Amino acid sequence: MWKGLLIDAKIDFALATKDPSGKPTTGITRTETKVTAFGPDDEVKSERTGGVDPWPTDRYLNMWVCQLTGGLLGYAQFPGGPAATDGVVILYTAFGTRGVTQAPFNKGRTATHEVGHYLGLRHIWGDRNDCSGDDFVSDTPKAKGANMGKPKFPSITCKNGPSGDMFMNYMDYVDDDAMVMFTEGQVARMNATLAGPRKTLAGL
Repeated sequence: MWKGLLIDAKIDFALATKDPSGKPTTGITRTETKVTAFGPDDEVKSERTGGVDPWPTDRYLNMWVCQLTGGLLGYAQFPGGPAATDGVVILYTAFGTRGVTQAPFNKGRTATHEVGHYLGLRHIWGDRNDCSGDDFVSDTPKAKGANMGKPKFPSITCKNGPSGDMFMNYMDYVDDDAMVMFTEGQVARMNATLAGPRKTLAGL
């Protein structure tokens, strides 16, 4: 199967202990809004549109947790985008592992998936539903499209037998408890992002 490719990314984030002004903080802010739900249009990232402005994105990974429209679990900005909208947005019922989280997205994997995007990873099927997609990682197999729920192994598409789709990868769309791995190639890509476009975050 894929056990030999599974690797610990050894990338850790921690809650901020100082805010942009240098004052002590828990790293968590709470903002009241009259907006009932946000879409994937970045309005949650601006005070002007009912959200909250990001902290300096060269020093902080900003995560906005809110109600999202259209069945969205979250979305993220890839490296190199505008600083004013840089970060990750997550549906409040899919954030973390306690409180109001709801199965099957209650194991914290939405954050893992979206931070993967933030660090340069693409979806495992390359966002083309015809076997022509590319996630730019050599040790992940071609896949025809997103997998949902808890697929049975093997799920073969794109002539990728005998093991089939790597649906248990964090960059697919399966349930949280079915996601278990990044590959060595994916970890290398994330580390290249941390050494390149997101190098100001490293070691803070």
